[in-house]
Amino acid sequence: MTIVLTGKITTYSTNHPKFTYTQSGTSGGLGGVALKTILAQNLIPVESLRISAYNENALPPEIKASGIEVRFGDLNNPESLLRSYEGAEILFLVSFPSVGEERFQLHKNAIDAAKAVGIRHVIYTSLSFGGQEGRTSFAGVMQAHLRTTEYLKASGLTWTIIRMGTYAHLWNNFAGFLDVDGSLEPFEVVIPDDGLNHWTDRQDQGEATAKIIADCATYANRTVSLIGSELLSITDIVRLYSRFSGRKVTVRILPDADVIAYQTARGILPVEQLPFLQNWVTWHHEMRMGGTAWLDPTMEMLLGRKPKTVRDQSRELFSIRNGLDTKDFANTELMI
Repeated sequence: MTIVLTGKITTYSTNHPKFTYTQSGTSGGLGGVALKTILAQNLIPVESLRISAYNENALPPEIKASGIEVRFGDLNNPESLLRSYEGAEILFLVSFPSVGEERFQLHKNAIDAAKAVGIRHVIYTSLSFGGQEGRTSFAGVMQAHLRTTEYLKASGLTWTIIRMGTYAHLWNNFAGFLDVDGSLEPFEVVIPDDGLNHWTDRQDQGEATAKIIADCATYANRTVSLIGSELLSITDIVRLYSRFSGRKVTVRILPDADVIAYQTARGILPVEQLPFLQNWVTWHHEMRMGGTAWLDPTMEMLLGRKPKTVRDQSRELFSIRNGLDTKDFANTELMI
């Protein structure tokens, strides 16, 4: 069987597993952890892995040294995907890092290429907005995932959907773009809504994902949720941060238009990313409506231990090492 991971995608094939990662997949925080776990725990033989990368030079040194085959593949270039995926039977598709309309189109390119070369099974990483069923969601960031899931299920391919809980390290994006820069100056978190969320460690998710990839037949035509083991609101995390840092931080909830005007005036995002704020406010409304107020035991079962809580990660989450990560917010057309 062959497994190909390309960019945000991975594939398997039925003789030798051939695993192919694209550059963004193997260097990313989720796909990279999954691949390193596969190698460290010998979950899939190296000769059964393949990496499809649009920039081979960006691959981590340990991946280059592993002996995994590397082919050029670019989600924006469907022809390159055909060559990258050829001979594989399983594709691990890590969602493209954007909240824009192009996200679905790039996922579609990957699924179409996979089907064209005979791939039989696509594993896709979605998000956990939308409640336990996840069939609908108010959150703008979820819309490309819903379209991709629908398209994949209608493709005739075998599929696995992995729903990822909200990355805990992005808590400060949710919390009014609070910059954890070591400052002790008082700060006011201005947001449009609040509610419970199952904040999840991305490292835990990557490790659990590796187990699913290695045993994908068990998860054929199934949706799996990888989420944390506790529910906290944004206000709850802000209080934890305030106690940890000694910084006085308050939370104020305002109407959408007022919040967008406030964050625009702060200048926390570059001009080209300001349309993203229309998308961002929907995350908070989804949380208030209970779209992330649920738990699932699957990740604990896969890891063989309790997933890390926010408190377990506090030294990392509340230190200056966890700077604001807004690089994926530039393209937001039609995704509100």
